[in-house]
Amino acid sequence: MTKVKDIVERLRKDFPEDIASQGDPVGMQIGSMESDVTNVMTTLDVRPQVVEEAVEKGVNLIISHHPVMFRPAKNLDYANPQNAMYGNIIKNNITVYSIHTNSDKAQNGSADWQAEELGLKDIEPFCLDDDGIAMGRKGKLPKTMSAYDFAFYVKDKMDIKMARLITASNEKPITTVGFICGDGGKYWTRALDDNLDAFITGDVYYHVGHDMISSGLTVVDPGHYTENLFKYKVFDRLKKWNKENNWNVGVEISEVSTNPFQDLF
Repeated sequence: MTKVKDIVERLRKDFPEDIASQGDPVGMQIGSMESDVTNVMTTLDVRPQVVEEAVEKGVNLIISHHPVMFRPAKNLDYANPQNAMYGNIIKNNITVYSIHTNSDKAQNGSADWQAEELGLKDIEPFCLDDDGIAMGRKGKLPKTMSAYDFAFYVKDKMDIKMARLITASNEKPITTVGFICGDGGKYWTRALDDNLDAFITGDVYYHVGHDMISSGLTVVDPGHYTENLFKYKVFDRLKKWNKENNWNVGVEISEVSTNPFQDLF
């Protein structure tokens, strides 16, 4: 019988926990390394609907990008929906393991997947973390385009319904681009340090947007949910490793959308 530890040990080779950003609660979230695994499911987030899906599908290992426990629980009162979700996970003997910034920073991890998705060329590390490992990537677009066209390029490549463009001029020519997956807005000045034409990241704050415009930097905010790419890429690896290691487990992708926002036009 395949154990959680068998799958986690293989994941750790590609996504070492010790390269995660300081304070990021990656790794084992709930459960046991010694638990048996018959079905594993990948997801971006662990939300109540995802747990219900796991229960319905007989999943006993969830691998998520975003940690389910960013902050310690003050109690386990099930009147709190988050606590009720923890209870449902424990009651159904589900183990949750999370791969967050160690996926962003890993070689052939989230940052590289997104660079490939964006079609960038001459890709290099971008925005070194405290340990000297890059959190993002930078590169060149296939061709120079205006800031306005660049925003639509990002929208098309990421297959999203909308993106926010922050720029002093829609006609600014864009050739060199840097990005950080998810919420990397606090690192936007790194793009200026590297003399990049544009920066891509999610969750840009209103007043920070003003500062970006004043600096002359063009930014495209595609939202945070673009990190959903994680669940497909890790699914592919698990399918491959399942055959190579004779784990004989079912491998699922969560079908639940955990995007909290609706795009209304």
